[in-house]
Amino acid sequence: MGIAAELAAQPSAKEQQYKPRIEFDGRTGFIDSDLHSAAETVAFDELLEKHGLAGQGVRLDPDRPVRISRWQNFAGEWLQADRFYVVAERPGGVTADRLIAQMIDHPPARRPALAGPAVFNFQASDLQIGKSDNGGTDGIVTRYLGSLERAVEKYRVLRRFNTVGPVHLMFPGDCVEGNQSQNGRNWWRTDLTLTDQIAVFEQLLYTTIEAFSDDTEQVLVDVVNGNHDEAQRFQTTRPGDGWATHAANSVSKGLARNPDAFGHIQIRTPDPERGYMTVEAGDTVFTIAHGHQWRRGKAMDWWAAQTFHGQNPGAADVLVHGHYHTWELETTDKRARIQSSTLDGGSNYYREMHGAEARRGALVYLTRAGDVTDLSLV
Repeated sequence: MGIAAELAAQPSAKEQQYKPRIEFDGRTGFIDSDLHSAAETVAFDELLEKHGLAGQGVRLDPDRPVRISRWQNFAGEWLQADRFYVVAERPGGVTADRLIAQMIDHPPARRPALAGPAVFNFQASDLQIGKSDNGGTDGIVTRYLGSLERAVEKYRVLRRFNTVGPVHLMFPGDCVEGNQSQNGRNWWRTDLTLTDQIAVFEQLLYTTIEAFSDDTEQVLVDVVNGNHDEAQRFQTTRPGDGWATHAANSVSKGLARNPDAFGHIQIRTPDPERGYMTVEAGDTVFTIAHGHQWRRGKAMDWWAAQTFHGQNPGAADVLVHGHYHTWELETTDKRARIQSSTLDGGSNYYREMHGAEARRGALVYLTRAGDVTDLSLV
């Protein structure tokens, strides 16, 4: 009897059976091959197929080489088992090499075809005509006319590169300083009477409309009241009882007397029992409010609550407002909130308390199917 046969006959020398294992937690792991002759090669793809991982985004771990185990059995034959370390592919099979090659071979971008014309939007809030601080109403009117001039220039530039349809002029409140803020204590800090404030705002509306009316087939003018525009507070009247909408309705009646020249102008104000309104301009829906309906930083919460309870802001793509005297853009995937800057001279009281001042001007931008583009302060 040979030595190998004698050893095989002894229970203590019995060879242990090799058992392949697989461990994979969805991200990393390993797969053991079956025991095979050292002269044979195991195909990794066949191993994946055997264990039901083919097509599941599993690949060899590039940072860990295959572990090869070899040993000689009692019959003198060399055997081998292979451990393949695996990782899950990144989503979509993303690799740096593929992305780099994609960028190198990327053709010049083509401008996508856009459905329908864009709307040119002009948004001016918080003029507070009559406020005497830092240049008073003279400074406010000068500042506004400069913004209007730059807005018209921007409109003509944008039309060179875009199909632009209606012009949308928005005045989200605090158009006059009024005499109701701080329970009337602001009245001493005004340089115009209330009726003069209203007359100046009416003329600014006429001037703004005339700046665009000859260059477009439709002008939409939307005006809501701010807290400074309120007609009175000591008795509760209607939410829409304010001087800004009063002025807008007066201008509307004036334009109606010349339909040949101004028949393409439409002035819109909220229902008298509502302080804001939701309206269409082209293919985009706007909710226009002043902003005193919520606290700073809570505009989206107000919008969400209106939507939850089935009010008309739920249909809006864009929420437009003022009140906070600094311009802001806040977006989600489907919604945009655009907060106006101010056009007044600032508040000496606020500067004394906080030191802060705002960049002043109106906002201009394009909208198309709810998307906001080309936003700038003018």
